Amino acid sequence: MSQKRVLKVGLDSAAPFPMHSDYNAENFEGFEVDLMKAITELLDLEVEYEVSLWSNILEKLFKGELDLICSAVTVTSSRRHILEFTNPYLHFRLCAVINQGDSLSEVADFKNKTIGIREATEAEKYVHTHFPANNMVHAETNRELYRKLQAGKIDMLIDDSPIAGGFLQKNKKLKVGMYLPKTDSQYAIAMKKGDLKLKEQFDGALIALKENGVYQDIYKKWFADIQF
Repeated sequence: MSQKRVLKVGLDSAAPFPMHSDYNAENFEGFEVDLMKAITELLDLEVEYEVSLWSNILEKLFKGELDLICSAVTVTSSRRHILEFTNPYLHFRLCAVINQGDSLSEVADFKNKTIGIREATEAEKYVHTHFPANNMVHAETNRELYRKLQAGKIDMLIDDSPIAGGFLQKNKKLKVGMYLPKTDSQYAIAMKKGDLKLKEQFDGALIALKENGVYQDIYKKWFADIQF
């Protein structure tokens, strides 16, 4: 009997819940965990997770030390040059998170505000591009970023809307001030450049899971109360 192929899957050590929780926690769960399980069951593959800092896992995949990353990876044109992506499995926007007592009505309100961002993310790139004059506070983890906002060390933070939604479900002192214009984005599974056979298999599995309703069930389970 031939053994199943084992895929090495990279995970962000600063878990972007509800996409996935901390791998080393008692219960490892989340939208991407369920999705990966459904895909690999369909394709008869096994998964071995490897956890690393976000800035390192992209590099590990590029070097071929991982087979794929399924950890809130935003599809961008620059990443497409060095990696393969499956068809997207989630559409979202960037948003500005603020304290409940504060308000934002337009991008002009960002003036003179101290903005928190996570290192090596698309949110960081967005802030550097659109608000280069603002004070910026960088953090390595989401948790650290949200803590700084609550402590009043920053005026707002910019994050992916699904991840912000996950944090806000547990933290009623914060809210989404606004969704940022022209930031329509997608998450997809990232693979090594040229790994077209695996990409094809995963794309086929994603189509099958949407057709048989499994994808919709997973989506409802994790995002019923989250607005993107």
